[in-house]
Amino acid sequence: MDAARDVYARAEIRARELEPPPSLRRVHADYLAAIRLYRQSAVEMAKLAADGREQHLLAAYPLSETASKKLLEVGDALWPGEYVPN
Repeated sequence: MDAARDVYARAEIRARELEPPPSLRRVHADYLAAIRLYRQSAVEMAKLAADGREQHLLAAYPLSETASKKLLEVGDALWPGEYVPN
């Protein structure tokens, strides 16, 4: 989970460096939000691995679920009408 958290942290830094055109600023903001949510979820899962307390899983799951939904919205904005694989 530490490695996943680090990957998301680096991805967020790189995505913040992008300068999207005005028409894509909302999509870019949503993408950044999804990355942050995934990173926060990984932090909670690392806590679960460290102490075994179920509350971390209960905190991590909704973060990951919300991030996934945001990424679906980003994909739909960038590629409307495209097939979304499972």
